Amino acid sequence: MAISVVEVDFANPEHGRALLELLDAYMRDPMEGGEPAPERVRRELIPGLRAHPACYAFFACRDGVPSGFAICFLGFSTFNARGIINIHDVFVAPEVRGTGLGKKLLDRIEAKARELDCCRLTLEVREDNHVARGLYCKFGFGRAEFGATRVVQEFWTKTL
Repeated sequence: MAISVVEVDFANPEHGRALLELLDAYMRDPMEGGEPAPERVRRELIPGLRAHPACYAFFACRDGVPSGFAICFLGFSTFNARGIINIHDVFVAPEVRGTGLGKKLLDRIEAKARELDCCRLTLEVREDNHVARGLYCKFGFGRAEFGATRVVQEFWTKTL
């Protein structure tokens, strides 16, 4: 089994179809809600990502077939005056989990962050997603702590 990671080309219709198929599988996963991708998302995702000025996406391929993906966004740290890559989505198809695709995706994202002179990678992970948490810990991720007293930061959201 050959594993490779390639950057998604949003202008390539084959890449667009593969990303939508994988996103649909991701959304159908019980950990992510168990519902298929809505038609509006299927219609608007690729044009939206293509138009976003700071989006990076990668496929993890097994024998040349996209079997996982990561979608990332470039942000900025005012305290470090350098970029940050936020790993927004990571998915590996269930039938190939445990084969190293997730690690390969993270390796490629870190390489991209270093290429862009970013100061850190960020991501969010469900508290009950023990498999993903294990991978992220092995890769060097941990809870966000800042300041001299290392205060833990929380991720908050407001749905609009």
